[in-house]
Amino acid sequence: MTKVMKIDLHCHSTASDGSLSPNQLIDLAVKHEVTHLAITDHDTTAGYMQALDYAKNNQVELISGVEASCDWQGHTIHIVGLDFDVTNSALQQGLQHIRNLRLERAALICERLQNKARVNIDNLEEKLNDKVGEGVVGRNHIAQILVEHDLVKNTQQAFDRYLKKGRPGYVAASWPSLQQIVEWIVQAGGIAVIAHPGIYKFTSSKLNRMITDFKAAGGQAIEVVNQPRHSAEINGMADRAKRFELWASVGSDFHRPEHTWRGLGWLAPLPQTVTPVWAHFKQSA
Repeated sequence: MTKVMKIDLHCHSTASDGSLSPNQLIDLAVKHEVTHLAITDHDTTAGYMQALDYAKNNQVELISGVEASCDWQGHTIHIVGLDFDVTNSALQQGLQHIRNLRLERAALICERLQNKARVNIDNLEEKLNDKVGEGVVGRNHIAQILVEHDLVKNTQQAFDRYLKKGRPGYVAASWPSLQQIVEWIVQAGGIAVIAHPGIYKFTSSKLNRMITDFKAAGGQAIEVVNQPRHSAEINGMADRAKRFELWASVGSDFHRPEHTWRGLGWLAPLPQTVTPVWAHFKQSA
């Protein structure tokens, strides 16, 4: 009997801000019958590399992936890279540069929380380093520490009270440009994908302008499906994929099992009107 193909091209492990190790992600993929997976950790390919052999041994086709942070007209945009050469030096140097920017930003946030917000947590930066471990630091790690010290009820409240723009712990990011990120991915032989386009809360015309600049930079695809049920947003992104002649990707953006609304491989069907991004993978899919 032929195995039904089930694809998830956007998820996170402990190599960035997920709660499962890369191998545990593969175990979950097997449990949910995901046949093709891309581990797209923030600004690192370490999760993909760690899981490669384990995925092969468990008959999961692992696609090289990353989710890179970039700037477009003052907005932080996430671009997923898929099916690229992980040994490409320009891409890896670029990702290392972004990780360095993250470390600098995290140190400034800790300083502001303690000096400006009067957050009373001893050795905050040291606690943050322990929490991140070998992963890639993000504001979510800081939010988790604020929750653990009973300063807020949950991570959303941590952002609302301390970490988002206008709050005392906010530090503006200084990511590479959208054009630069797309260039690194494409030069590494990969496919650049606009991640979760609906999350940016842009007006329709502003989103179209961002997509236009992305396409002009060499971007090739857009996430059309990142939710479990069909919706008007999926229809809208499918229409944009056709209008801008972009391939369509699917990804749950899975981070942790306790997020019960976002399961690995739990995705609505891709509309048949679009061209799936995996039709253009060098790897089999």
